[in-house]
Amino acid sequence: MGMIIGIGLIFLTLVGIVVLIRVNKSQKKAAGNNNNPEEPAAPPSDCCGAHEICEFDQIKMNESIVEYYDDEELDEFKNIDENAYTTTQIEQFREVLYTLQTHEIRYWLLSIERRKIQLPAILKSEARMLMAEA
Repeated sequence: MGMIIGIGLIFLTLVGIVVLIRVNKSQKKAAGNNNNPEEPAAPPSDCCGAHEICEFDQIKMNESIVEYYDDEELDEFKNIDENAYTTTQIEQFREVLYTLQTHEIRYWLLSIERRKIQLPAILKSEARMLMAEA
């Protein structure tokens, strides 16, 4: 019984660390990207009302745009097959994935694709599930 409690405490600690990292990263990104958080940026006058979709389509069409999400260390996995990652390498991807805000995940997936990095196969369903939460 004591071992189960110990494992539970370790699991809760790990979940807490991931949550703290995610909150800290989102706060840093929000502070760095928006000088005045009280006033959201107005969409362009020719915006169709689906600004996020239009923006994603524009970024997707321009293959020269590669945005990093504090994940430069993943560049070492360029041209590695999605099924060839070790458990430690998968955890590196998972750490980045779970520190992203929901709306950033699709941009991150595009970013790693352009960098010739394949998302580990096991994380594809997790990424889809996180995007669906939006």
